[in-house]
Amino acid sequence: MKNTFKYGLYIAATLIGYFLIIDILGLAEEVYLSFFNAILTGGCIFLAIRDVYRLEKHRFNYMEGFQAALLSGLVGTTIFTLFIAVYLFEIRPELATSLKEKITIAGSGIEFALILFVFLSGVATTVVSALVILPLYKQSWNTKKVRKEQNPMHDKH
Repeated sequence: MKNTFKYGLYIAATLIGYFLIIDILGLAEEVYLSFFNAILTGGCIFLAIRDVYRLEKHRFNYMEGFQAALLSGLVGTTIFTLFIAVYLFEIRPELATSLKEKITIAGSGIEFALILFVFLSGVATTVVSALVILPLYKQSWNTKKVRKEQNPMHDKH
């Protein structure tokens, strides 16, 4: 759990840092640059899953890895969404207006819809990243523990 929170903070810090850099460069209105959020989130989720794998290499469980990835992503996404809400509506409201015009799927004129869009994008990125990265660590359901419990070679049925 402690590591999950740590990697959630890493996700939030990298996303906030990236956003501030592109805002300083004057590129925050370019919506296509949010694609790199997925790369940053995926990288941190990779580290979270790797950490779980290293701690429990001999009995690594797919669901434990998925849970670590999901919780890390949710922590990071929540912190980033709160940052974006404060930044867009208190510090740079003109950027919020510009983004509402460009991201029409979020609803026109509704501030909450823009924040919800940011949050749901983060959640979707988290789930997809976890499902893409987990197979790197979980090669088979046929682990030594499962084989020992099932004892398929000495089945008396």
